[in-house]
Amino acid sequence: MMPLVARLTANWQLKLLALFFAVTLWVFVVFEDKGEAVYTVPLVMTGVPPGLEVTAVGAKTVDVRVQGLRSVLGHVQDRDIRAEVSLRDARPGEVLARVLPQDVVVPRGVQVVRVTPSRVAVALEEK
Repeated sequence: MMPLVARLTANWQLKLLALFFAVTLWVFVVFEDKGEAVYTVPLVMTGVPPGLEVTAVGAKTVDVRVQGLRSVLGHVQDRDIRAEVSLRDARPGEVLARVLPQDVVVPRGVQVVRVTPSRVAVALEEK
């Protein structure tokens, strides 16, 4: 019976080559499985102050670029994503509202990369 050290060091070049191929394949599979997609989603105004109403919005929809595993993105549809803009501290007149990635509601396992446009003009008037 061969000692353990002798078995481990026998054909070490081939074992090292096999390890290299295994790691390379693993890296390829892990990074290849991620993808990006763009969805056009409605822009929802939330937190409109009492006594005010939204009379005009510069954009009714925004394009949301997301990334995630391809298996997850394959099941995501436009209706699963929603962009919300809070107008909580807004005053009457025209407001330039920012649409940040954290303002977008996405399914679990999906990350928002970018929102376009990132700013939307909103007109507010007293009721």
